Amino acid sequence: MDPIKSKGRLDAGVSFDIPGMGFRDPETGKIEGFEADLVRAIAAAYPGPCAVEFCQAIDDARIEALQDGRVDIVASQLTITPARQEEIDFSDPYIVTREALLVRKGSGITCFADLKGKRIAVTQGSVSILRMQASLPSLPGATLVITALSEGNLEALAKGEADAASNDMINLRLLQQSSDDPDRYEIVDIGDRFPQKPFGIGVKKGNQELVDFLNKAIETLKAGGQIDKMLDAAIASVRPGTAHSVEIPRH
Repeated sequence: MDPIKSKGRLDAGVSFDIPGMGFRDPETGKIEGFEADLVRAIAAAYPGPCAVEFCQAIDDARIEALQDGRVDIVASQLTITPARQEEIDFSDPYIVTREALLVRKGSGITCFADLKGKRIAVTQGSVSILRMQASLPSLPGATLVITALSEGNLEALAKGEADAASNDMINLRLLQQSSDDPDRYEIVDIGDRFPQKPFGIGVKKGNQELVDFLNKAIETLKAGGQIDKMLDAAIASVRPGTAHSVEIPRH
């Protein structure tokens, strides 16, 4: 953890586009949401001065940002997978969720098989895009609509450019809640088709000291019920119309 100790700061990659999870308020510039609050709680447990600096995490660049040292950690719905564990290290999971679809009500999509011939929005660099790419042979006529941010999944649905969006259950629920018209959409659970999605905090490969610290902090927060409380409060705070397009920074 020496770089953090020497800086007195934890550089954390979080989403800026998902109200309730990781979101930059367009009026105040403050980074809000459950994962932002989780990072702040972890920083508060650090043994020494530790401010927090948030950076926008783009799904397709999260691992690269860790490897390049642009951030110390990534807390941005980063699913723990064997392939990713070859590239970076992870904390223990802080949330476990399922694969799901966001669709417009009346779409006729009620299960995985109904995706045949449909346009499916997925985020570049996500586990969902890998799952949907692998599923295309069993979904004749289906095509993928690839977006840079999770918010783009909602935008594609709203504009009629996609028939469904595939992402994790929590992410999609928050996007639905933050849309201009939440009642226009519904969630379809397809979690029985795929493994669960455990979210972990990503760390550059080889920093076991930081991983150990994160695990201890997460364990303490879970034991005290704080993770559940933070998530419930973040979900309850999301209001319709808060979703908006977010500019993608150029690296």
